[in-house]
Amino acid sequence: MTSDWPSLGPRGISEERRNRGSIFGAAGVRQDGFGQVHARRAFSTSLSSTDLGTSWLIVPILGAAAVFQVVVVPELTVRGVYPDLILLLVIARSLIAGGPSAVTWGFVGGLWMDVLSGGAIGASSLALMATSLLTGLGHNAIFRRNSFVPFISALSGTIVFSLIYLAILVGVGYRFPPVPLVINLIVPVTLYNGAVMFLATPILNRWPEKVNYP
Repeated sequence: MTSDWPSLGPRGISEERRNRGSIFGAAGVRQDGFGQVHARRAFSTSLSSTDLGTSWLIVPILGAAAVFQVVVVPELTVRGVYPDLILLLVIARSLIAGGPSAVTWGFVGGLWMDVLSGGAIGASSLALMATSLLTGLGHNAIFRRNSFVPFISALSGTIVFSLIYLAILVGVGYRFPPVPLVINLIVPVTLYNGAVMFLATPILNRWPEKVNYP
């Protein structure tokens, strides 16, 4: 993907953003035995998937992921495109905990990406929140263990995110050639995201299964 479209806006469309190859381019004190056990339990609880839906910890965690997306992920470029880490994390969260829980991830992760990229603030958040609600339909302790559920969720989630994100950009005044954008960016990134999610499914399925997420 080249930078032939200087006015296309953020998320891999504008020269302002370094990560043009993706739709987004378009983070000892000793204790006695009881204290150690208690501390480990408290730490484990604070990092549990239940708490991470609303905990302040998602701010630095997703911030680090956004920095990783901007600095490191472009090195994974294949034919001019590379995966969208924040989008994949939000989709994974929606599959594990359900769409409503992943909405917070989408909001925070989207703000981080817009801030780091210089894009339209809030555009990524809105698109990610909508995407999390859609892909959250695959949240089920049984169905999400099917390798094709995360794969299809990544494909559909990327397409939905792309369409909503681009619609927001058009609404605020950005203009771009739709056909080349779809062929050269959206389709390849969609397939790349799907492949990454498919490979990450064994890790995703190791996450504790819970049904009552906030």
